[in-house]
Amino acid sequence: MIVMHLFPHVPIICLLCAFGVVKASGSETIWESLSPARQAELTQGKTVETEQDVTEGVWPRFTVYKLVKASPRSVAAVFWDCERAPEYVPNCTSVKLLSHPEPALTEAEYTLSMPFFLPDEVYVSRNRLERPAPGVYEISWSLLKSRYSRSSVGSLRVEEHEGRTLIRYRNLVVPASRFAGMLRASAGKEVVESVRSLGDRVEKEMESAPSILKAQEEKLDRDLTGIR
Repeated sequence: MIVMHLFPHVPIICLLCAFGVVKASGSETIWESLSPARQAELTQGKTVETEQDVTEGVWPRFTVYKLVKASPRSVAAVFWDCERAPEYVPNCTSVKLLSHPEPALTEAEYTLSMPFFLPDEVYVSRNRLERPAPGVYEISWSLLKSRYSRSSVGSLRVEEHEGRTLIRYRNLVVPASRFAGMLRASAGKEVVESVRSLGDRVEKEMESAPSILKAQEEKLDRDLTGIR
């Protein structure tokens, strides 16, 4: 049995068993790190996925890029609000905030529905929020407890790019199953869908639920207070 943790807080299951980025000194933007071909795909509205083989697991490290018609603050705010994740993330039935030891650090318990009459996956993730530069947000996570995965670490970074937000989502899961290799292709598709669902959710809130988005942005700002 394996679980593909796609969000810092809310994974999707794969089963068997600020406009114009201000850069930190000396660093390149996410956009600048991409090839012209990938930049062209993103400009056309496509979601771009890359895979990097790693020695510690049968699954690769997945990286997904997508441009969203929203500000980095809005995207980060929706993603950081893990308790609302069941409203838009497939298979996620509940999220319970366990602790908030620091303004930008949370530990939460997630419940995922499983197919084939298998027990639900209930896991705990530690999530950290940072703002490394103006207009840039990063949320990283690590798995503390899981029934179906040995470990999961990753991050979501959002930067402004020409009036939109460029999302870069990275995740590496080490599943607790010798059958995991059979699901490599489907795992990649699940990652892409998870990033698309985030982008769709942000744009939907901007159009039809601005009060919810405003509250999420205000919460993001409050939680960042401790690390400014």
